[in-house]
Amino acid sequence: MTLLHNQIFLLLLILILGELLGRVRLWNLSLGPSAIIFVALAFGHFGVILPEGIQTIGLAMFIYAVGLQAGPGFLSSFRSHGVPMAVVVLVMASVGTAATWACCRIFGFDGGIGTGLLSGAMTSTPSLAVAVEVVGHGSAPAAYGVTYGFGIIGVALGIKLLPKLLRISIGNEEEELARQLAETNPPITYRHIEVNNPNLFGKRVADIFLKSIAPVTISRLLRRGAEEPILVRADTVLEEGDHLRVVGRPLDLDKVALFIGRPISNEIAFDRVLTKSAIVVSNRKFAGTTLGYFNFRETFNVQVARITRNGIDLPADANTRLHLGDVIHSVGDERSLSNISRMLGNDIKSTYHMSLLPILVGLLFGFMLGRITLPLPLVGPLTLGTTGGTLLAGLVLGACYQTGPLIWDLPSTGNRFFKDLGLGLFMAGVGTSAGVSFVATLKTYGLPLLLSGVVVTLLPVIVGAAVGIWLLRIRFLRLLGVLVGGMTNASGLDAANNLSATSYASASYATVYPVALIGKILAVKVLLLLLPL
Repeated sequence: MTLLHNQIFLLLLILILGELLGRVRLWNLSLGPSAIIFVALAFGHFGVILPEGIQTIGLAMFIYAVGLQAGPGFLSSFRSHGVPMAVVVLVMASVGTAATWACCRIFGFDGGIGTGLLSGAMTSTPSLAVAVEVVGHGSAPAAYGVTYGFGIIGVALGIKLLPKLLRISIGNEEEELARQLAETNPPITYRHIEVNNPNLFGKRVADIFLKSIAPVTISRLLRRGAEEPILVRADTVLEEGDHLRVVGRPLDLDKVALFIGRPISNEIAFDRVLTKSAIVVSNRKFAGTTLGYFNFRETFNVQVARITRNGIDLPADANTRLHLGDVIHSVGDERSLSNISRMLGNDIKSTYHMSLLPILVGLLFGFMLGRITLPLPLVGPLTLGTTGGTLLAGLVLGACYQTGPLIWDLPSTGNRFFKDLGLGLFMAGVGTSAGVSFVATLKTYGLPLLLSGVVVTLLPVIVGAAVGIWLLRIRFLRLLGVLVGGMTNASGLDAANNLSATSYASASYATVYPVALIGKILAVKVLLLLLPL
């Protein structure tokens, strides 16, 4: 059949079969997009080799998407709980590297087998990409294919067994974390306060400098004896007995209540004059613009109470820069809110639109960075290559969010599609190239490589759990996310989420993922320095 000699047909066939295999679930576990490499290895074993350019462009797409995703949270990973979490992840990467080096010395693996072992056992495809770029298509992907299966299954089983082994009550952990979260990151709420401080009578809101006391917003005012509330402007004059609705966090509301007057229980309800609206920022023209630029209160007689971004409420600060998809919770008359909605877009569907130009410019920037050679002491000249260049470009541009008219950020669904497509192309290309030597690798290193994979998978998880629980005192549900994030293991995250319906594990996974990603890429670099090729 001529189709079997058509490389486009073969590429699509490998991708389709890999996607179907990746969706097969056994004991609630699946291989996901990485299943493509197993199909590609089989095709490669029977002589199918795809062009190297497919692997290169797929690698660039995948790594660039990962960098964009990790960029905004990379530095923030080291804030608050992120520091001890990042320490656990770096310990896991170090233990995995040391265990891999020890196995290589014991069983005589070279650098290619060693880097494939580390990447597969710790389920890190970006690490494999780095290894392939240095050692070529043969031994590293083959070792990756041999050890990846247990890397997926072993972490997920370990996460399920960990609460029983440590005798930890998930219910008690949920209650304790909920209490801590309410203390450290209280939600934005509101309070009604009556103005009875004589120093405020007759003063304009702009002249009392309320935000110098706490980041709060006065959204509504009901005069004594009035039936309808009014919207508070900078030039609104406060009078004795005014009832104010003040929006902010509980402790901040306590501070301003001492300054303004006494809290009251009366509701300041909208009737005919004012209404409230949640407006989605979907007009790309205004992405990256500060909230203060619009001067909503003075120009439109609209008060912004808070902003919701990715499910998290943010104070409505004038210096806050708007992102696509932000939800602006506003109060005002209906016509003004309608005008603002038209200006900002208020079309959630358009926030999923991807512009091709920033993607292409970002990839080109990554390829250019990859050609830069850095003279490093002891190590010698170091070229970033396609992996390092596109990762650095993604991290930098993802953190910048926007440069002039170009918005680098991709919506989450678009990023996932772009990343999975790139991963599929990379896996198909590298898998067919490695398939030629896969069976030979399995025959030569089979049992020692499998045993090494078990060690390199389990030892970092065990050491990471011990360090997190007993040394750094990380709460267990957060630690579950740290452990699976440190292994960049999505199936393990699914297992953690099955233990608890809360989002603590997922949030920790997202926090440490950038550190784990870069840490294991560096681990492969270190391993290549320690082992002969």
